[in-house]
Amino acid sequence: MKTGHIITKLRIQAGLSQAQLAEALFVSRELISKWETGLSRPSIKTLESIAKLLDIAPDELIDRDSILSEELSSAFPPDYSPGTDALKHDLNAFMETLNERDRSVFVRRYYHFEDPSEIGEKYGIKENYVRTILMRVRKKMKKFLKEEGS
Repeated sequence: MKTGHIITKLRIQAGLSQAQLAEALFVSRELISKWETGLSRPSIKTLESIAKLLDIAPDELIDRDSILSEELSSAFPPDYSPGTDALKHDLNAFMETLNERDRSVFVRRYYHFEDPSEIGEKYGIKENYVRTILMRVRKKMKKFLKEEGS
C-alpha cells in the first residue's frame, strides 16, 4: 500500500481530519491532501512525526528501501542492465568523477540511508540544496551510465 493511502487510513482510524493532522504537524491541510493523494511525499522525518503522533511504529509508514530505490531508479538509463560486477565497476568509475562533497552527499543518502535534512545539518546547508545536489548527481549518473553502456 502506498504511503499516502496508509496516512489516510491511519488518520481516519485516529479520528483526525486533515486539518487536525495538519495543525499537529505545523503544515497546511492542502499539504496533507497532497500526501494522501500521492501528489507529494512527506520527508522521512515528517513520516516519523506522523508515526509518533498516531502512536504507531515508523516502519508502518516508512518503506525506506522503496523510497530510495524509486529515487535512485531515475539515475539509470532505461536500457541499462549490466551484471553485478559491471554495475560495481560503473558506479565506482562514476563516483570518481564527483567532487568530494557531492560524492559524500550521494553516499550518505543512498548507502547510509540518511534523510536530506540530516545531510544538510552535517554540511551546514539547507535540505532543499541537498535535494538539488542529489538531483544533479542522479542526472550526471544517468548520462555517465548511458555513455558507459554505449
